Amino acid sequence: MNESEKSDKQEGKEPVIGTLNEHTLHLALKNYFEPDPAFHEQKYKGFVADVKRGEEIIEIETRSFSNVKRKLEAFLSDCRVTVVYPVAEEKWIVLLDPATGEVGPKRKSPKKGRPCDVFYEMYKLRPFLKNENLAFRLVKMQLVEYKRKEPGRRGRKSTVREERIPVGISGTLDIRCPKDYEKLVDSIPEGEFTAAQFAGANKMKPRYAWSALQVLLTVGVLAPAGKRGRALLYRRSEQTV
Repeated sequence: MNESEKSDKQEGKEPVIGTLNEHTLHLALKNYFEPDPAFHEQKYKGFVADVKRGEEIIEIETRSFSNVKRKLEAFLSDCRVTVVYPVAEEKWIVLLDPATGEVGPKRKSPKKGRPCDVFYEMYKLRPFLKNENLAFRLVKMQLVEYKRKEPGRRGRKSTVREERIPVGISGTLDIRCPKDYEKLVDSIPEGEFTAAQFAGANKMKPRYAWSALQVLLTVGVLAPAGKRGRALLYRRSEQTV
C-alpha cells in the first residue's frame, strides 16, 4: 500500500480508482469455499481448476458459464465438479470518476438478484446438466459494485463495471439433482401451461422464462405436452410428481 492509500485509509476515505484488487469477487469466493491456498489453481488435464482437492473440483463463475464449458468436458469424466455462482440479493452502486479517480457516494440498487437468474447461464451447459458429477452452488450475497463513468453515444453518460466487492453472504443453495432445480422457481403451474403462463407465475421476462423451461426440460423436471393453438405446452414430468 502506498503512502496516499495509507492516508486515505486513515482518514476513512474510499479507495481511488486503480487501488481495487482485480477479480475480488472471484478471489473471495475461492477463499470462502477453500481457505487452504495449497488447493488453489491446480493444473489438471490441460486446464487450471480454481480449486481441486482429490477428486473434488470447484469452479467459480461470476460472469458467463460459457467460460467453463471446455473445462467440464475434461473434468467431469473422473471428478465431481461444483460450479459456484453468486446471486446479488442486495447491491450498492459506487461511481468512479475516470478523470480524477474520486469515488462517488454509495447508493442502493433497486435490482435484486434471484436464484432463477442462473437459468440463463445454465442453458449454456445443457449437454452437461444430466451428468451426475456436476453440481451447482448458488451464493446469496450482498455486493458493492464499482462502476466507471464513460461517455456514451449522443452525449449520454454510460458506465463500465470495474469491480464487485462482497460485503456479506446470507446463504447458499445447492443444485445436485432434478428435484433441486425446482428450488430455483417460485412455482410450477398446475396441469398444462404455456411459456407465458410460466413466466407470469415466476415474474420472469419471456427470454429468461424460455431459458428456464429449456433447463427444466433437460433435467426432467418438466415434459412437453403438445400445443394449444400455436403455443407450446408444458407440464410437470411424471418422474418428479
